[in-house]
Amino acid sequence: MPVMPGKDEIASLLATAHRDIDPSIVRVVRIASPEEDDPNEPVKLLEVNPNTSPSGIVPIVFGADSPTVPFPSIVVEVTEEEFHQIESEKAFSTSWVAPH
Repeated sequence: MPVMPGKDEIASLLATAHRDIDPSIVRVVRIASPEEDDPNEPVKLLEVNPNTSPSGIVPIVFGADSPTVPFPSIVVEVTEEEFHQIESEKAFSTSWVAPH
């Protein structure tokens, strides 16, 4: 029986796929929450893209796509300036996903 990938593996897979599609993404950060062990809790990625328009935090929600992506996911794309503002506020817990 195949082992279901964990959220860290799925976050890395999504980050790599998004950067392959849009190489202008300069940083991808996984947003972690206290509910990460819940399989219904989405994998959340913050993507820094200097080519996006500054629009604030606008989450894009995706459903699970078993078996490739067995968890729902949320992606937020921000400019570098928006990222620095968010980072300075330290409003959320993050873990690094994909360096550039």
